[in-house]
Amino acid sequence: MSLLVRVPLGTAAFIAWLGVAFGSYNPPPPDDDLGPSPDPVAEFPLTGTFLYDGEVLAMPSQVAVVGDRIVLVDGFAERPIHVLDAARGTDVATFGRRGEGPGEFEWPRAVEPVGSGSNGFWVFDAALSRLTLVEPDLWAAQPSSERVTLSIRGPAQVTNVIRIGGDLLLGAGFFSDGRLGHFNGTGDYTGASGPLPVSATEAPPEVLQHAYRGVLTSGPARTRLVFANRHAGFLEIYGSDGEPLRRIDGPFEFEPSFTVKLGERGPGLATGDDLRFGYVDVATTNDRIYALFSGRTRAGHPEDAVYGQAVHVFDWDGTLVSILHLDADAMAIAVDEARSRLLAVRHLPAPAVLSYDLPVRL
Repeated sequence: MSLLVRVPLGTAAFIAWLGVAFGSYNPPPPDDDLGPSPDPVAEFPLTGTFLYDGEVLAMPSQVAVVGDRIVLVDGFAERPIHVLDAARGTDVATFGRRGEGPGEFEWPRAVEPVGSGSNGFWVFDAALSRLTLVEPDLWAAQPSSERVTLSIRGPAQVTNVIRIGGDLLLGAGFFSDGRLGHFNGTGDYTGASGPLPVSATEAPPEVLQHAYRGVLTSGPARTRLVFANRHAGFLEIYGSDGEPLRRIDGPFEFEPSFTVKLGERGPGLATGDDLRFGYVDVATTNDRIYALFSGRTRAGHPEDAVYGQAVHVFDWDGTLVSILHLDADAMAIAVDEARSRLLAVRHLPAPAVLSYDLPVRL
């Protein structure tokens, strides 16, 4: 059986994009697990504690630490942006609603801190291809017409963007002329950088980009970026100019399993039950990359292939430093350096944010 996947828009497509199925929770079968790491590396089993499991959560997809706050992106909740107190895990505020106007969201997918000690952050909406600036302490007093937004205009679907500076944004998406898209300070596309993925399956550029899609994030100083491949066993490191620096092969090497099918709107990506999930999320510090790894196929894990329990910890030179084993299936992670902990978003059996103390020897 194969599934023809096109550029996702809207709620139903968001579920398909994540590979999530609703239903009762059952422990995943082990029949397609990749087994222990073949590399000799320090491994740490971690036990989580509940930080937040508020009833307002629906299906959070992203978590970030912003100053002394924790930000959750939850496109299925009545209000999609949740802000928590980082120390206590209590509600501070919720923002946004469904729509296309200022302060509204259709498909919020990524959050990026403003930096410089601010509690502000940018939220990228993939359906609207738009960044929205959220400053929690000012939001309620701001008229909607004064809320800062930036439309990202390009030749292809953009899945998320990173602000490098006032005149440069780098984006992941289905570009045909390079791996990362470049946008100027007004959101206009100026070209792309980096070679397209190389696959044994012959495919048009936009289909290749779809097969090798993933999460793009930056280090805290925004001098380097990491791209975590969602359906492959490797990461890609880029400089702040968008040029590739190195590929990091994880302990389990595999490429996306897909074919190309023609539809009414041209070629599209077709995947089946043998599709394996790789790095489903990634977080960084100045000296470490934390990559949430699944390794599961749809066939072996029909309801939870999209989740990961292993966090592969690399340095920025590509050395695998350690592997953290979580006691829950995680959708997204963030690192809270100030409190030496890893945060993980869990969906099943109920949505929650879990906290894991990081080992000293990382």
